[in-house]
Amino acid sequence: MHLNCMPKLRKILKFKNLICLTIILLLLNYFGAFTHLFERDFYSDFKYPMEGEVLKYARQLRNAKVPSVQPINNNYNFSLILNPDIKCLDGDRPLRPRLVILVKSALDHFENRHVIRQSWGYEKRFSDVIIRTVFLLGVPNTKEMTELSAKIKLEAEKYKDIVQGNFSDSYFNNTIKTIIGMKWAVTQCSYGKFYLFVDDDYYVSIKNVLLFIRNPINYPEYLEDAHEVMRRRLSSTHKYDRKYSYDILLNNGLLLNETSSRRHTRKVLEYELADEVRLFTGYVFTSSPHRHKSSKWYTPLSEYPWHLWPTYVTSGAYILSREALQDMYFCSFYTKHFRFDDIFLGLVAMKAHIEPLHSEQFYFNRAPYTSPHSYKYIIASHGYTKPKDMVNIWTQVRSAGYA
Repeated sequence: MHLNCMPKLRKILKFKNLICLTIILLLLNYFGAFTHLFERDFYSDFKYPMEGEVLKYARQLRNAKVPSVQPINNNYNFSLILNPDIKCLDGDRPLRPRLVILVKSALDHFENRHVIRQSWGYEKRFSDVIIRTVFLLGVPNTKEMTELSAKIKLEAEKYKDIVQGNFSDSYFNNTIKTIIGMKWAVTQCSYGKFYLFVDDDYYVSIKNVLLFIRNPINYPEYLEDAHEVMRRRLSSTHKYDRKYSYDILLNNGLLLNETSSRRHTRKVLEYELADEVRLFTGYVFTSSPHRHKSSKWYTPLSEYPWHLWPTYVTSGAYILSREALQDMYFCSFYTKHFRFDDIFLGLVAMKAHIEPLHSEQFYFNRAPYTSPHSYKYIIASHGYTKPKDMVNIWTQVRSAGYA
């Protein structure tokens, strides 16, 4: 009797082992273990549409010339439903703001926008600096949300600071929201010197933004000892990018060449960047795509086959100079659309030959707060989902003179 049961037992065990193996393989596949085997090498095999002299074509577009090659990207031809077109005008003359703040906001975040207007987004924060603030929105996903649209329209009439594009306001349309913001800046506020793009759940110190853009390479140390910082920084390399060097800073226009060292020293000590500087800065990442299917940021090989993302700036808060804004906006028309806005801007920056500049003072997560002094040099901090928390801390930091 026992011997007769042995073959059946072996079959059952074999079947169980097969099921376990199948489950393990499915789990490995679900979490991307096999996908990594088929990734292409970013450093030796990276090509992202389109190839060619993208910056050349973009600048032809920028200068209202017929480009040698027509743009490939038509995803951003959305009309503006709400357009504060006098925001950057002084009568019939264009304003030249030192800083333009473009806040990427969710449709129903009325309280966020209200406290930002009263705190770090207040345009008259500094009497001697022209600042302009707008909020970037899309449209509701469903026709039933007519009440929300009506409230936004009333808000826009009252404050005249809502830029609303005719696209669905959703997480995976943040790339569109960003490009709509760039489009508004390029067409309606093109004489700004710097542009801060930021989400509406951030704390921001505009005082530190203004200090930072005077000398971003050496911030915040330049406030204490410019000579020593200049010497130390020029002899070091940036830990986030294997190619980050003097030559790259020179390419972006952040430094002058070796033969102009005296002129460069004078510029650093004067704490002022030239108008032609192409600055794209914030918290810089070098990371890999998420291949596990449970992730919100899951990316299949069919969408992006390489093992690394391009160097990118987290999209929650970043600063562009006027030249960088213009070049990246027009290069976006020659760059295949990508649904993650920070990755898309990293791709566009590559096409425009702009190297992102890293700053530790842009916090990807919420910066620990122990006292106003702990926020002395912080430029932007993520994670303020409760507007009251943000404005309370901002008020304390402002009273200490750091915001």
